Amino acid sequence: MKEWRRELGLQILVAALLLSLACIGCVSSRTIADRALHAPNQQIKLPKEFQHLDATLATNFPIQRIAVGPPPATLELMVLEPGDYDAKLTSTITPHHPRKRNDRHRYDFNFSFNFSNLNPKPRPGTNDLRGTIFLLHGYGLNKEIMLPWGLVLAKAGYRVVLVDLRGHGRSTGDRIYFGGIERTDLVQCLDALVQRRVCEGPVGVLGISYGAVLALQWAAIDPRVHSVTAISPYPDPGTAADRYLQTFAPNLTWRTDRKVAALVASRLAGFPDLATETAIRQIKHPILFVRGEQDEVCLREDLSRFQTAAPPGSEIKEVPLANHLVVGMCINQLRGPVIDWFHNRLAR
Repeated sequence: MKEWRRELGLQILVAALLLSLACIGCVSSRTIADRALHAPNQQIKLPKEFQHLDATLATNFPIQRIAVGPPPATLELMVLEPGDYDAKLTSTITPHHPRKRNDRHRYDFNFSFNFSNLNPKPRPGTNDLRGTIFLLHGYGLNKEIMLPWGLVLAKAGYRVVLVDLRGHGRSTGDRIYFGGIERTDLVQCLDALVQRRVCEGPVGVLGISYGAVLALQWAAIDPRVHSVTAISPYPDPGTAADRYLQTFAPNLTWRTDRKVAALVASRLAGFPDLATETAIRQIKHPILFVRGEQDEVCLREDLSRFQTAAPPGSEIKEVPLANHLVVGMCINQLRGPVIDWFHNRLAR
């Protein structure tokens, strides 16, 4: 019997993101902008806890590799079949006295399941597949960080596809485009999975931060996507860079933050409009928006504006205490609303 068990604090969950900023020091705005657009998996070494999980999962769950582009890249995906994997997941946010600006909350995340259960128990009373849900991770992370959501949604009756986005995890690609290319990557992924008979039934997407914005951009151009849960989406790449640096790189001046944001936006200017609100206006199905009460990158007024632009029936859920870095893993607080949302929106 093989079991994986870890207790992950906030510092582990977001270490990859913070490591990308730890070496900034006094380098130029141009260098920081270059790093923001360079493939994160060529810059960031994920914590050993995630490396261990990555290696273990790769030997136990089906892996798909799909060529996308141009520019050419190969995306790696992991597929979870619907059923009960005996996963035990809990999440709590415990306030404490901060020692650093970005240390306002401690986030305790406990996760365990039994890898001997590779043929999960079917849901009582039915063997029907409800549909397929894609999971899109945040900037600098990988598909394995989305495993808790995968297990939750598989137990609810969905086939779940965890994606390493371009330039992340075990996918290839030398740079990222904040959706300018990735939206087409995801269309091509779905094309390939339908052809391989891996993707059946209605399609939904759950994304976190960077992944949430890509989910919305994908849904805007692909009518096969019937439902999106967007957790902590930002308004546009420049604004995201500005707010993120203000919050998590306090050693930089506000002038540097603004210069970086402007450079990131200018280097993406050759692509279609990357404003999140523009994508939302093209989506035909209601959207579930989620943010943390303390979210520094996705503000309350952002979601109010997004909901106004979204189709009727779109909703907003706010998680008490959570900030931008942890809201996506607030399983206890979000599993009920998210499952209900997909059940109602992906009904055959």
